[in-house]
Amino acid sequence: MTCNHEYFIRQTLQLAKLAQNGGNHPFGALLERNGQIVMEAENTVNTDRDCTAHAELNLVRKAYPELSQKMLSECTLYTSTEPCPMCAGAIFWAGIPRIVYSAPASGLMGITGYGIPVSSTELLGNASQPVEIVGPILESEGMELHRSFWK
Repeated sequence: MTCNHEYFIRQTLQLAKLAQNGGNHPFGALLERNGQIVMEAENTVNTDRDCTAHAELNLVRKAYPELSQKMLSECTLYTSTEPCPMCAGAIFWAGIPRIVYSAPASGLMGITGYGIPVSSTELLGNASQPVEIVGPILESEGMELHRSFWK
């Protein structure tokens, strides 16, 4: 199980690097179902000039109209960094039951000094439908992306 998590997290870290190389912040996310990558997305805040264009929200916006509710309920959302409250809410409303992340939001906030200090577990812990939160996975690799970018 951890090996699969590590494989998909590594993919999100590659997506985060692609986002950074494209002039955006280093965040990437993907949807996995039955061991297969269904969709991917990167952060596009700078290139879209849209402060809500986080990787996870871009992914939900892409997946929600294309995938059935049943398919979404069978997916895991992997992300390079623990989702912010906005993205965690969108993941919940889309009916995606699992989130696996690399860098914790608290670690990112420690580097940037910016953000809303609410973890996904805190935010979704009392949700009407459970959302399983797993992480951090490969934390040092995820945090290194942010350390090098936000310095």
